[in-house]
Parts: sequence; C-alpha cells; structure tokens
Amino acid sequence: MKVFVSYSSKDLADVETLKASLANGPIELFVAENSVKPSESLASEIKLAIKSCHLFVVVWSNHAKASDWVSQEVGQAVALGKSILPIVLEGSMGLPGFMSELKYISAEGNRKDAMDRASSIILEKYEERKKKQEDTQRNESPPVS
Repeated sequence: MKVFVSYSSKDLADVETLKASLANGPIELFVAENSVKPSESLASEIKLAIKSCHLFVVVWSNHAKASDWVSQEVGQAVALGKSILPIVLEGSMGLPGFMSELKYISAEGNRKDAMDRASSIILEKYEERKKKQEDTQRNESPPVS
C-alpha cells in the first residue's frame, strides 16, 4: 500500500519516527526527503506520488501551516478524493479548510505515541485494503468444476 506523507521539513524528525515504526513492513511510504533523488523534479515526483497513493498522511503544525508545499499537497489530495489521515503536532491548532471536519490524531503531549498510533491506523488500513482485494479476486474467480 502506498502512503504519501505531507510535512514541513522542520518537522522531519517526527516524520522519521513514523517512518521507523513502519520499517520492514508492507507499507511503501513516500517521504520527499528520502523518496526523491537528486536531479529528479520534486514537483513532478510529488504529484505522481499523491496521485498513486492509497492514503495521504499530513503532519500538521505551525511549520506545515506556513509551508506552500504542504498546502498544495493537501489541495491535490482533496481534489483527488484521497483518504486523509491528519496528525496534529500542536494541540491548539485546528485543521484548515477542507480538512477541518476530519478526526485527527493529536500529538500534543507525546509525539512518539501519536506516530505509533498513526502507524497502527496505517497498518489497519493496509489490512482492510488487502482483505477487499482478496474478496474481489475470490468473487471474480470462475467456479471450479
């Protein structure tokens, strides 16, 4: 399952915590810092990754709020109808605009616990997606005679 993570580079340490909790598993995590190689077009790779992701995770903070990149990434995810999992790093912040009605994970108090919770939710979504794919394949298989 492909997961895109939108974040401010100033919050990279929190993103790395999430990445570490999903390491060695079935999740393909797109983190621009690690996923885009030197000489590649950052904008093109990000657009492609958002378009192809199954889940869009946004790490929301004052830094993210000030980032042009994060707001554009969120806008693309919303426009494409992506499932969005917000993680709010600062408790007094609400989510902006089109995300304002989403339930989010609050990282106020313990950011590692919040990233672990996000990891669990991502893995649950992976299992749900896997089960749906298996059910679809089972229903599409011709009967055995």
